[in-house]
Amino acid sequence: MDFSWLVGLALLSIGSALTFYDIIPTSYESLIPLALFVLGYPVSRPGWKDGKILVEPTIRVHIYPHAPKPPRALAHTHLRTNIADPKTIICYDPATGRHLASIPAPTPADVAEAYARVKRAQEKWAKTTFEERRRVLRSLLDFIVENQEDISRVAVRDSGKTMIDATLGEIITTCAKLRWTIDNGEQALADDYRAPGLLMMYKNAKVVYQPLGVVAALVSWNYPFHNTFGPLISAIFAGNGILIKCSEYVAWSTSYWSAIMRTCLAVHGHDPELVQFINGFADVGEAIVTSGVNHITFIGSPEVGKKVQLNAADHLVPCLLELGGKDCAIVLKDADLGQVTSVLMRGVFQNCGQNCIGIERIIMENEIYDGFVKDVEARIKELRLGSVLDDEEGVDCGAMTMGTQNDKLETLITDAVSKGARLLVGGKRYSHPRHPSGQYFSPTLLVDVTPEMNIARHEVFAPIMVLMRAKDAEDALRIANTCPYGLCSSVFSGNSRLAEQLCLRLKTGMANVNDFGVNYLCQSLPFGGVGISGYGRFAGAEGLRGLCVPKAVTIDKISFIKTSIPPPVDYPIKKAAKGYGFVKELVRFAYAPQIMEKVKGGLGLAKASL
Repeated sequence: MDFSWLVGLALLSIGSALTFYDIIPTSYESLIPLALFVLGYPVSRPGWKDGKILVEPTIRVHIYPHAPKPPRALAHTHLRTNIADPKTIICYDPATGRHLASIPAPTPADVAEAYARVKRAQEKWAKTTFEERRRVLRSLLDFIVENQEDISRVAVRDSGKTMIDATLGEIITTCAKLRWTIDNGEQALADDYRAPGLLMMYKNAKVVYQPLGVVAALVSWNYPFHNTFGPLISAIFAGNGILIKCSEYVAWSTSYWSAIMRTCLAVHGHDPELVQFINGFADVGEAIVTSGVNHITFIGSPEVGKKVQLNAADHLVPCLLELGGKDCAIVLKDADLGQVTSVLMRGVFQNCGQNCIGIERIIMENEIYDGFVKDVEARIKELRLGSVLDDEEGVDCGAMTMGTQNDKLETLITDAVSKGARLLVGGKRYSHPRHPSGQYFSPTLLVDVTPEMNIARHEVFAPIMVLMRAKDAEDALRIANTCPYGLCSSVFSGNSRLAEQLCLRLKTGMANVNDFGVNYLCQSLPFGGVGISGYGRFAGAEGLRGLCVPKAVTIDKISFIKTSIPPPVDYPIKKAAKGYGFVKELVRFAYAPQIMEKVKGGLGLAKASL
């Protein structure tokens, strides 16, 4: 029986206790109790059924009760949505189709006003100390830990995921980022002294990391809590204010997230306008890009990311683009299949596959391929879909947050089967018997996929396990590197050195040996990809520094030793030849590799100075 998880839990407990012990002497007295309350979100409670069920719900239509009637059996609880209304965002639970709210969509004018508010607040915030910023983040961390169930339920209701997926993807990741930033952020942004070089040996040279000002984040819908708070944490710790454009697909939860952060700032005496949460459609995103912000973090698709980049280029606004992935897991024949199977099931089906670093391609050596297929086929067939807030027990996977992708997914699967792939489980949208308006896709197993198939080259963001055969490790590496995406990757092998070597040869921004996605829980590491997965990094020191102006500064080491201009090169220059001879000998003295050349250079300098 495998007890490795128990050992890991014990180590985690010890580490957590040591971390707490470390911070008590310096931080306990500065913690201010956070008087936050859950904003009366009864909608997020299990069993809530007050919302009308929408028929074929979408976010861009208005609820219209006089539309053609639904079936007689459902007439008392269902409404049809059929009139386009660009001024309203329709919020509904993807797992049930229940209407949550109709929210007015902001306009570009609203964006301009929000920018003005955050800009005023940031001018004050930039003057705060790191300790003042830590106090805000400690209170935020404290609130999240104490209210994790409420936060998870709000995220579940808005996105359709399960409570387990919410806790793993929303809570733990955000807490890890807060913990690292609180413990290490100041060190990452401390003045960075550099070697001045021989000619400037009388100077101190350093990099000072100063706030950019107002930055923006345009984030995706798959983790509505974490995707908004991740960029926010780094931005405000670096001294910036931030405009956050939350996805219109999870607009309902935004007011809750905003209230948490605004209260955190207010209880510590800071302007809550420092952080602005904004919903809206594409026009709002475009308005944010051109509003005057000094940096943009975008999390989304390559197609939309290119448009953001083009609009930002007109204003010379730097961008960080995280554009998704088609992450591979290479499994060699000496891998521990007992561990691998469970890790890959989580890697594929966590959050119903709606993960930027989810496993979308499993590339496996022939010797273990058929046995693995048999094992996972049985496990995938047992996966149960549903609404965890309504169905309680018996739910493994939640809903698809975007209900518009099913046609695309079914087309990709049909194309692969037509080219020789075998569909063993699922492969189509799922009509839930209890939630006919819910947005579900059947957990799917597709095997014998080859690199030229469309499904091997396009991100699916869905509960689809794709298996590909490889002859050996080199063949697996070749297959993995044929994909244009390059976000994260995994290599499983009993030979850790070989696995690491393969990781270093994969064309990805991140890699894990015998694991999946854990690099993101190591918040000291930068997060980002290559290829069409984008560029730039968030998380780690690189992420914090990317939200700063790295200002180069020189200072005299000794006050009375200053730069003076030698007479041969002092304007007006008396003799150009002599001046040139002086700088030529200076180069030889400073940079010639041989000692005798340096001596000659020194003598030449003395002669030219006479």
